[in-house]
Amino acid sequence: MIEIVTGILILAGALIVLIASVGIVSFKNLYARTHVVTKVSSFAMLLFLIAANLHFMKLRVLIITLIIFHIVIVLAPVGAHVITKVSKLLENSDDDKK
Repeated sequence: MIEIVTGILILAGALIVLIASVGIVSFKNLYARTHVVTKVSSFAMLLFLIAANLHFMKLRVLIITLIIFHIVIVLAPVGAHVITKVSKLLENSDDDKK
């Protein structure tokens, strides 16, 4: 029974990543793209980590997956913010040159 739930979680995470990749291509500006990347990747990662916990059922795996999830939750928005900030600075510098 646990294998079925694990498989469903992995398939759901993969489907979410697939839909997000289509969304990344379809959005026109960088800000919408980074929004999709940060939100969806965090949610898909959560599903994958829950599946890993259900599959292994060990305390060590739980601790490692909690650390991984917290790192992703903290660093994904920070990375997106840095990317958009640099993009805005580059746009402003291009406007100054004109």
